[in-house]
Amino acid sequence: MAKKREKPAEEGSPAWMATFSDLMNLLLCFFVLLFASSTMDEGKIQRIAASFDNMSFSIFQSGAVSLVEGQIVSGGVTQLPGIESVLEHIGVSSEVKGNNQDLSSTGADDGKEDKSDQPDSVKPNTEDLTSESGITQNTKEDSLIEKELKEMLGKQGLEQSEEMYDEILQMAESYSIDNEVILDYNAQYVSLDLNGAILFNAGQAEIRQDAKIFMQKIAMIMERYKDCVIEIEGHTDNVPIHNSLYESNRYLSTARATKVFEYVMENANLIEANMKVAGYGESRPVASNQTEEGRAKNRRVSIKIYNQLNSDTQTKR
Repeated sequence: MAKKREKPAEEGSPAWMATFSDLMNLLLCFFVLLFASSTMDEGKIQRIAASFDNMSFSIFQSGAVSLVEGQIVSGGVTQLPGIESVLEHIGVSSEVKGNNQDLSSTGADDGKEDKSDQPDSVKPNTEDLTSESGITQNTKEDSLIEKELKEMLGKQGLEQSEEMYDEILQMAESYSIDNEVILDYNAQYVSLDLNGAILFNAGQAEIRQDAKIFMQKIAMIMERYKDCVIEIEGHTDNVPIHNSLYESNRYLSTARATKVFEYVMENANLIEANMKVAGYGESRPVASNQTEEGRAKNRRVSIKIYNQLNSDTQTKR
């Protein structure tokens, strides 16, 4: 009996391969469209590239990875078109040490020739220019931040001083001494100016007996702010002093400030570490010394009570 003749095999690829090829083409088109529609942040690319300055690397030890436009980076050799201009822009030399080769030896052509005849020593250092520009930008940003911080602290300090001023004014009115004290404030402190004629005899530093009740009320106000820095300053007019006790107005002003300090420390629960004493003589007048009225205003003891914000700043120095 004759054997049944087998049908010859069909020529060409199997039918499933055509479907698979169509699928691959569709996927390729899909990713090409994604890549074409994507946007690249030039600033981020420059920072990333600059971070690899003087470094040689490859993604695989002995392999390769496909990068832009089908060019290959393999074994540390850079073959990206136009890479020299990019590297020069970010301050990286086009000739990389290590396993990387010169662009001219890789066959990559960026379409531009360096026709400059200038020696390297004359050419500007792009890396230095980039660094200086970055430092300048950082300096401007730091200055702006510092300015904003100072303005914010000044505003907070002024608010605290204004609140203290209102409290001290109310206390002075309740003690009936508001007409004998000149109050003022700024972003750092509240000042209480005490008339020297009320506290001392001419050319003397001892507190008068009839002024001690007044000073007790001042001490009570100061005790309210014992946790703050308090500075006691002595001031005089410009009339030279003529007695054997004090050599100059500065000595007299220092002695008067010291006597006020000693009195309030004895009559109020104050923290000595927060107290400051200074004598400025005639160097800081608040009025003209050409008139008697002005000289009387300059003969004073100023008590500066710093707000909490500035007190903390001074104690941390």
